[in-house]
Amino acid sequence: MQIILGWILIGFGGLLYLVQIISSLNFSLAQRLGLQEKPETSDRLLQRSERYTAYWDLLTLVWLPFAGVLMVMDHRWWPVVSLIGGAVYFDTAGREAVKNLSFQHEGLRVGSDKERRLFFASYLVMAVIAAVVIVFALSTLMNL
Repeated sequence: MQIILGWILIGFGGLLYLVQIISSLNFSLAQRLGLQEKPETSDRLLQRSERYTAYWDLLTLVWLPFAGVLMVMDHRWWPVVSLIGGAVYFDTAGREAVKNLSFQHEGLRVGSDKERRLFFASYLVMAVIAAVVIVFALSTLMNL
């Protein structure tokens, strides 16, 4: 289970981190690739918020892929790093979801229906992965 979960964290977490790298370096490219909301379907405030969030995510979203590497290597620190990464991912998923719901509630354009469904699905996946990782890490730490 540990190795499989580790590879999932490397794959999904690495992909999400790559999205944030692209978004940080070239936001308009990220929009053209469908990684960020397109300018014609979203307000400038949302776009600025997403761009600045991408910068911050470069510092914070690295923890779960790093935890995945440690899991695959069976390094003794993987449970601790997994707890950090899981907490960050759980917070990020919820924060992004409520931020976008708040913007939408206030009448801002927050992307097309397809974009909103895709991004909310990614938040849900992030939250589920985070919960699984936290439970798995805690159960491992409690059995030591």
